[in-house]
Amino acid sequence: MTFAFQTAFRRVPKSFSDNQMPVAEGKFISSKGLEACTASHFSLLLQNLNVLEETFATSDVLKLEKEILLQLARLGALKLFDICLSRTLKTSSFLDLSDIPTVPVEEGKMERKEDNNVGEIIVRSGKKEERRSRKRTSDNAIVSSNSLPPKTIWKGLKKPTLSSGKRASNYRSRRLTISKNEAEMSIGVKVIADLERIKETLEKETGKVATLRCWAEAAGVHEKVLLQHLRFGWYCQDELIRSTRSLVLYLARNYRGLGVALDDLMQAGNLGLLQGAERFDHSRGYRFSTYVQYWIRKSMSRLVAQHARGVQIPFTLSKAINQIQKARKANYNSHMKYPDDEEIAKITGLSLARIRSASTCLRVVGSVDHKMWESSDGTYMEFTPDTSLKSPEETVMRQHMKKDIHDLLKGLNLRERQVLVLRYGLNNYDPKSLEEIGRLFHVSKEWIRKIEKKALMKLRVEESHKYLSHYLNN
Repeated sequence: MTFAFQTAFRRVPKSFSDNQMPVAEGKFISSKGLEACTASHFSLLLQNLNVLEETFATSDVLKLEKEILLQLARLGALKLFDICLSRTLKTSSFLDLSDIPTVPVEEGKMERKEDNNVGEIIVRSGKKEERRSRKRTSDNAIVSSNSLPPKTIWKGLKKPTLSSGKRASNYRSRRLTISKNEAEMSIGVKVIADLERIKETLEKETGKVATLRCWAEAAGVHEKVLLQHLRFGWYCQDELIRSTRSLVLYLARNYRGLGVALDDLMQAGNLGLLQGAERFDHSRGYRFSTYVQYWIRKSMSRLVAQHARGVQIPFTLSKAINQIQKARKANYNSHMKYPDDEEIAKITGLSLARIRSASTCLRVVGSVDHKMWESSDGTYMEFTPDTSLKSPEETVMRQHMKKDIHDLLKGLNLRERQVLVLRYGLNNYDPKSLEEIGRLFHVSKEWIRKIEKKALMKLRVEESHKYLSHYLNN
């Protein structure tokens, strides 16, 4: 604590146990009307602060205020000081200081007044009044916010209604603004599309990744101008994608449940949106959202055609399938029956061969691990017969046929018999090509082909046919 602060506390009366607070010599103010003990303590603190400020007004006021606030913070009473100060400013009857002579002080000025009772000159600072005025302003703002009308009153207050003509003019002006912005954004998309095509052509010609300098030279602009065009184009792309997100989402919902995730459909729709923006011509009078719907649907349908089916089919065939399905649905709704292929050909203009090939592709591709019924746990795999297993009759017949073939091969020499066994995999070997057999015998494949031909000529006799003909009949 500084020397001035200690001197000030020595000049303050030391005891106030009789519930009386000295303001000037020979005058006392009663504190019986205070609301609580905390308020009395705070009034005592205020009186002490007033005496300190009146005593050391000629000294550095800012330094004194900082020291007082520092001491209050060390004592932990700074928060209590602020709360009590706000309460004091709100209630006019908190302290009765009518006996104290007060003189109004203008803001930013110092006023001297001689106190006859004390016999010394008191200099009042304008900082105190400035601080109190700021506090008073904040309190008035709080009171005014608390005195707002209730919600029922706000509900009764309706917005002023606009006439139909003014509302229509506002809509037209807003529509014109949106159309102008969309036209400007489409121009930026066209610019960046042209620059990307120039870059692709340059990379194809050079076989290397195009640098910014080479790209600018090929485009015929400066590097800084190229960067400006690129930034503007990227900004236009982002703005168009952001502004038409609701439209893309609305169109993507029509393709849900076809085996493609919604995020993938959104990405395909954004690509179609940029393709439509490259071809959009605002001078024809069409809306941008109406024009790009075709490109968004086309991009989504192409993605569904490529990835929705287990077996990929061409896009043109997928388009024909969609036409056939729409024709069948429309004919059923109008005539309550499904049309045949000839009627579909008349409706769609497709040939019968095209319709039949598309009908074969309409078969649903499923998994053998799926459940056959929702109420049972059996899968298609469990109920599908295994065609690879042979019956006992077929197994016995194959064993006899293999024995007869080996007996027939005994009429050939060793080299011919080995070539036929390796060529057709008779002794549980995998069938081998002529080149593979030639490598085993260290001869050319042409030599092996001659040996095979000679051995087959020996086996193609009438007796051999009669010997094995009953296997062919079975």
